[in-house]
Amino acid sequence: MSRAVRAWFVSTVLCLGTVVAAVCAAESVSSASRRQAADYLSTRQYPQALALLADLLKADPKDASLWTLRGVALEGLGRTSESLASFDHALLLDRSYLPALEGAAQTAYLHDRPDAMRYVRGVLAVDPSSAVAHAMAGALAYSARDCSASISHFQDAGETVVRSPNALSEFSDCLLKVGRVQDAVNLLSRGLAMNPANRQVIYNLAVAQLAAHDPAKATEALTSIPQPEDSGFLNLLAESYTEVDRPDDAFRALNDAIRIAPAEQANYLDLAILCLEHHKEDLAVKAAAAGIANVKNPASLYLIRGVAYAQLGQYPDAERDFAEASKLEPHRAHGTIAMSLLYSDRNEVEKEKQLLVGQLKRTPKDAVTNYLLADLIIRQGAVPGQPAFSQAKAYLSTSLNAKPDSVEAQILMGKVLEDEGDVEGALAHLQEALNVEPSNRAALYRSFVLFQRLHRKVDAEAALVRLRTTVERELKRDGAGGQIQVNPSPGAHERQ
Repeated sequence: MSRAVRAWFVSTVLCLGTVVAAVCAAESVSSASRRQAADYLSTRQYPQALALLADLLKADPKDASLWTLRGVALEGLGRTSESLASFDHALLLDRSYLPALEGAAQTAYLHDRPDAMRYVRGVLAVDPSSAVAHAMAGALAYSARDCSASISHFQDAGETVVRSPNALSEFSDCLLKVGRVQDAVNLLSRGLAMNPANRQVIYNLAVAQLAAHDPAKATEALTSIPQPEDSGFLNLLAESYTEVDRPDDAFRALNDAIRIAPAEQANYLDLAILCLEHHKEDLAVKAAAAGIANVKNPASLYLIRGVAYAQLGQYPDAERDFAEASKLEPHRAHGTIAMSLLYSDRNEVEKEKQLLVGQLKRTPKDAVTNYLLADLIIRQGAVPGQPAFSQAKAYLSTSLNAKPDSVEAQILMGKVLEDEGDVEGALAHLQEALNVEPSNRAALYRSFVLFQRLHRKVDAEAALVRLRTTVERELKRDGAGGQIQVNPSPGAHERQ
């Protein structure tokens, strides 16, 4: 969390004035001088307060409350280290003195001191229900990337979090990261009720609603206020427009985002991708070219322009852009992978293989490069018992170690094991693929065939039902209504 954000949080949620009030409330008998010192602090007359407290401490150097008030005065003067030393002295005299713990916690938190959490824990040890301390603990845990602890503390902070847009941001971000999407939506909706015009809350609510697959509400939230001159806001608005099938509005939003932030690559990329999705390849080329002329490292823009050129059938231009992307980012496989797919589409097998082998020397553990090389070897006809087949299997193992949720690699490993006669092993990999993508037709079909081969009729029937449901759903989605029959037989379509 930045210093500015911490300062905002402290000014709206925390206040050292509450420490002064707590000190005075804790003293059943308060001298006129002590009351005067408190008044000075309340009116921010810190030099006068410090001078008076010095006299009081000479008379009573073991009074923890006076050392606490001195800490508040020193913090007011910007003397943070001395302020914390004064609070620490108060705690040496009384380690459970709550006003000193609160003063130290708030001061250390505001200035991002490494011992801030220690003070916050001290407050919670004495006052476990302190909403402010839980809010600080939640923010500190978030900074330490400990979402589990952050969520727990923010929950205990109650309405204190809902009143703070920054705490809301951190709390909801953690909820999204752990998969509690609807909880994030509900939390931010409560926050919006308290901060109806706050753009940060509106933006984060839209992010959560898109994650919850509710683009209509995200669009409603983002358009509830005048669109700001903010590139990130407009980019998110374009995403929500795309999800609700309003491409013209999405085009306008992205063009506005580019106008506001001409050096920001993401807007050009999203505009080019949107053009490709609506079969406007020429416009995608123009969008990418504009970005290439304006951003510092346009590797991704060369990549997306290469895709557009390929779809236009301008293969030399596509190949040149993919090569440029690889040159700009030699240790990332994206450009090589795109060129590999281009070569594959054109059946230039040797060029594809040479390219992938070269990339593997630079990125030996890259999941996609290893998968594509294995796939190429299998497509060339390698069979069990050949060194090439064993090499393909090794590439696949490396790919799956790097990216175990790759559906394509799991399915290909299933084929490799099936070819080796390990039907149970093949089924295990197909199941891994279906765990990630339950409606994958290739995995469902191969599972059906292998279950049949093992005479596991119940499992085979279940796979067939899932396959039929998947195909029917896809046909309905594509507008090809009516009933169909799926009746695959063993041995057909060995590899889809």
